[in-house]
Parts: sequence; structure tokens; C-alpha cells
Amino acid sequence: MGVRVLKMILGLPIIRAGEKYYLSPHFGRAPYFALVEVDGNEYRVLEVIENPHVKHEHGRGAGVIDLVTSRGVNALIVQGIGYSAFNLLRERGVRVYSAPETLEGLITLEEAVKMFVEGKLEEAEGPRESHGRHGGW
Repeated sequence: MGVRVLKMILGLPIIRAGEKYYLSPHFGRAPYFALVEVDGNEYRVLEVIENPHVKHEHGRGAGVIDLVTSRGVNALIVQGIGYSAFNLLRERGVRVYSAPETLEGLITLEEAVKMFVEGKLEEAEGPRESHGRHGGW
């Protein structure tokens, strides 16, 4: 358990609160995306990019997917993702992993990546709405 792939890039939809980053409950509506290089059990944040598509209603999902795949993302960690976004990512060969929803609320960027590195996240078999709200697009 633990080591998934050597040298891969994870994408995480995130929100910022103070100096911390947390996993966003909605893939397409996340204001930022973290790009994290994973090498065995080691990882480092490469960059945090702003989501220029966050305010767009039409084509937001496709724009976000183009954004992350253009940066070499091999896999995403999400809490909620809509049907179209999930399927477009799968078509492009990007694996999607589901982070759990917690009673405490938000999961930090570091906690989400650590769960991935330790093999505690399962690959999603389909889209998942987060917190019972519309998500993804």
C-alpha cells in the first residue's frame, strides 16, 4: 500500500481560507487548483493556479478540464464532480479519486494528498455530488 505511481501530477480543486488551502466541494466551481507532484511516498506542491472559468456558466467544465490537463495532470482528488466533467476526464485518461466528506468539514490540501500517497483514496467509478448540492459544472 502507499506507492501508486512514480512521478505523477495530481490536481486538486481547492479553496483558500487564510493561509491554508482546503479541498473544494465542487470541482468546476473551485477558485483554485493545486498541482502536486507525487514521487512514490514523497510529494510537493508545484503551483497553485487560479480557475479563470469559475464565473462562466457555459463551457466551465470543459475549460477547467483543459486547464488541468494542459498542466500534465494524471489524476484528480475531488469531493464532488458532475457527470459531464467526470466523463470528459476519464476520456482524457485522467483518473479521479474521491476524498471523503468529513463531519469536521473541510480537508486540507496536505491531508488529501497524504491520503492519496498512503493509498487511502479509492478511484471513483462515477460522478459524485457533494453535500447534496449541484456540483461539477
